[in-house]
Amino acid sequence: MDHVTEEIARLERAQDLILETSGADDERLEAIGERLSELDPDTFEFEARKILSGLGFSSATVPMERATKDMSGGWRMRVSLAKALFAAPTLLLLDEPTNHLDLEACVWLEEHLSRYKKCLLVVSHSQDFLNTVCNKIVWLHNKDLRYYSGNYATFCTQVEAEEKIQSKLYEKQQADMQKLADYVEANHANGKAKSAASKDKVLSKIKSEAVEKPSLRTNTFVFEFPECDKLPSPVLPFDNVSFSYSGKKEEYLYHELDIGVDCDSRIALVGPNGCGKSTLLKLMAGELTATEGDVKPHTALLIGRYNQHSAEQLEPEKTVFAFFKSTYPNSPTFKRTDEYWRGWLDRFGLDTKMQNTKIGCLSDGQKSRIVFAMINMRNPNLLLLDEPTNHLDVDAIDGLANAIKKFNGGVVLVSHDFRLIDQVADQIWVCENKKVTVWKGSIREYKAKLAKAMGVKFI
Repeated sequence: MDHVTEEIARLERAQDLILETSGADDERLEAIGERLSELDPDTFEFEARKILSGLGFSSATVPMERATKDMSGGWRMRVSLAKALFAAPTLLLLDEPTNHLDLEACVWLEEHLSRYKKCLLVVSHSQDFLNTVCNKIVWLHNKDLRYYSGNYATFCTQVEAEEKIQSKLYEKQQADMQKLADYVEANHANGKAKSAASKDKVLSKIKSEAVEKPSLRTNTFVFEFPECDKLPSPVLPFDNVSFSYSGKKEEYLYHELDIGVDCDSRIALVGPNGCGKSTLLKLMAGELTATEGDVKPHTALLIGRYNQHSAEQLEPEKTVFAFFKSTYPNSPTFKRTDEYWRGWLDRFGLDTKMQNTKIGCLSDGQKSRIVFAMINMRNPNLLLLDEPTNHLDVDAIDGLANAIKKFNGGVVLVSHDFRLIDQVADQIWVCENKKVTVWKGSIREYKAKLAKAMGVKFI
């Protein structure tokens, strides 16, 4: 809380200076007084614990008293977010604040920030979050900033309406210019030079004032997972599986699981932080071995795996193009030409410029596209996706959702993005109390349940 103590000292100095120079009637004193009351040391611990609890800290997960040096990177990010929320500055800047949160913490943060009384500027890929928290949208488009009132859904409606108007105007101008050009050409051919010259002047004027062809909002991440062989059930059964990292029964994370995943499955795993959602995916992928019981994947099963560390397999010193050529060499039966790789990478929104760029110089979102391009090379029957949206923008998430919906294999997903789950999941599996149970309702109903349990207003 050192930064808060420093802020209090700064405000008190400013208060004293204003009293000395301007007197007690200066209107700035009221604002400073309000700010000091927000930072009252007597309420420090209560407010801090309230925020940390909302972000998932508890005795069952990570105790509030634990030293940050003993926490994982994700939990340290939550501490940084908690510090920013506790300080409650006049201008709060948040860049992807939901990236390291589970669904419960996302619900709490949405409600908390929807009541934030000061200026909040946030970058987020979560449409649910933007719709709940924001009342204005700033769109960076064609190197220009455009401002819209309302939440993200309203912004989408407004942009769609603008694009329709711009497209109609452009098409009408193009039709008018073509009509005049045809008239000029016909009159020149018929020897009516004076009439042609007159219309040519009109045509030149219209051309000089014509609107440019509208640059429409498009999805830059459009791809499809390849058709896969549908395997007969059971594809990935769990037979009385129990697991703990220590191997000790008293520390079981899961106990006597009898579940199964098939090529028709569309499953989202949900549950409180620390319940073992990522662990369950690792058991499915064969990265962990059951302490008791068996996981018996079909012998022909091919898994496409995405997790938050997938980009670590990339080679930062190689260009994207060189990386793929070296990672997937030609086989005796199939030669992949340079044109093949250019086209393959372009399918994932990796244009020629990005293909020739060193991977280490790319953004996290661009690296995510490389990982999806690699997953497709496996031609998987089953996708295991752990927080695949963390480095994708809003439009790219829709592109991923469409690809998942068209995929004819199985999908198991862990995500904090309610909208993605809503689009692609047919079943919600709740991981809690060492068990996995099927939620009978929709993800929206599950979100409402979380909000009610946390005592926050569901928006």
